[in-house]
Amino acid sequence: MAAGENEEALRLVDERLAVDSTDLRCLLQRAESLLALGRKDDALAAAEAAANAPGGGAAALDAVGTFYVYAQEHARARRAYDRALAAAPGDALLLTRRALLHRYLGDFELAAQDYDAVLAQRPADAEALKGRAELQQQTTGHGSVAAMEAALAAGPPSTEDRVTLHFGLAKCYADLGDHAASWRHLVAGNGLERTRLQYDSGLDRAVIERIVAGFPSVEASWPDVTGERPIFIVGLPRTGTTLVEQILGSHSQVHAAGEALALSEAISAALERKTRVGALDWLGFADSLGGLDGEPIAREYLARLQIRRGSKPRFVDKQTLNFNYCALIFRAFPQARVVHVTRHPLAACYAIYKTRFPGTFPFSYHLTELADYYVGYRRLMAHWHRVLPGRILDLAYEDIVTAQEPTTRRLLEYVGLAYEPACLEFHRNTRAIMTASSVQVRQPLYEGSLDQWRHYAAELAPVRDRLQAAGIAVD
Repeated sequence: MAAGENEEALRLVDERLAVDSTDLRCLLQRAESLLALGRKDDALAAAEAAANAPGGGAAALDAVGTFYVYAQEHARARRAYDRALAAAPGDALLLTRRALLHRYLGDFELAAQDYDAVLAQRPADAEALKGRAELQQQTTGHGSVAAMEAALAAGPPSTEDRVTLHFGLAKCYADLGDHAASWRHLVAGNGLERTRLQYDSGLDRAVIERIVAGFPSVEASWPDVTGERPIFIVGLPRTGTTLVEQILGSHSQVHAAGEALALSEAISAALERKTRVGALDWLGFADSLGGLDGEPIAREYLARLQIRRGSKPRFVDKQTLNFNYCALIFRAFPQARVVHVTRHPLAACYAIYKTRFPGTFPFSYHLTELADYYVGYRRLMAHWHRVLPGRILDLAYEDIVTAQEPTTRRLLEYVGLAYEPACLEFHRNTRAIMTASSVQVRQPLYEGSLDQWRHYAAELAPVRDRLQAAGIAVD
């Protein structure tokens, strides 16, 4: 929603609240509009009013808790869910939400307790079974596999539950070393999820080509209208981007802002103002990027990021798909740093294929489409390196794992920060992590993840063939 639309929405809900100051729906809408306008303190006050509205009960507190999570106010979210569960003891949905919040915060024992409370009353609950299994390495006799297999067999569960159970079982069987069973469930889960999506891989390839064509060259310097020095982490999901964010976020001068949509939203807003034709389709969007100025993007971006910005001198934006906009990043913020996290191509594709991304990354559920997207991503990053020589740091996940300190020092030098030992102790950082890597990055580095894909080398042959045909080395 554009700023003007949020202001209009705020005006309308304020009119309603003048008539009934306890209208829960309007109080929540007011909080959302204020947050979108960067008025976080006012937004939190509106959310608190919603939490205390008479007659709201557990449902109101649930909605407020969800709002607080979005607003990055995790302590408030926990209190809201605690109050909701006090009003509705044992509510499975509330327990699941609180378990996920505990996981984000690294409180894995509390997360396990909430999942166990759900499973005590609903033994076949797919989300709780999968969530519980993801909290730890599975061992023989743990029971997660039997419970999930029983839930599948007892069906027919919903398609949503079947997808969830297949991905959960794939994780468990991989932990147990039964790679054939793990792959079988990955194929089943990904196949089911793909049937639910409308996705055109050809459109993604065309968008990449339009972006490349729109930036045949990039200016050597740009006006610096803000003086900000943001750090952008880009690449593909499941390649170590959260790890790099956690390393940087452990530095005393850096705030980790998470996976913000602020840049793509700022670019879209700048395009709408420039073209005056409203939202463009994807090809029109890609065609128009090259003509954008940096200043409106920078100002809109900072306004939208305000709720995540923090108070430290530097901040990290880890929206991986910002790799599409590297030229615009430097046009908007000449002092920006862009860290491109890489990983062995087949390791990256396997890590993506074994992860479910609800609502995002539709290319990830079919091996050929995944390979095609990977080829396009590599083509675009190679182009950015050509037109922005020396501006982007490629940082290999493998180097972080096998040479932690020198790689960390190289990263910090690139972004202009002094070395701090805390960056090597990233797993002790207690900030909330709201990605699929929320469990892994709470642990010290280990090399076991580097070669997991090799157990599935034969199954990944379609990906290998596609990448090699595009000239990408995979050995």
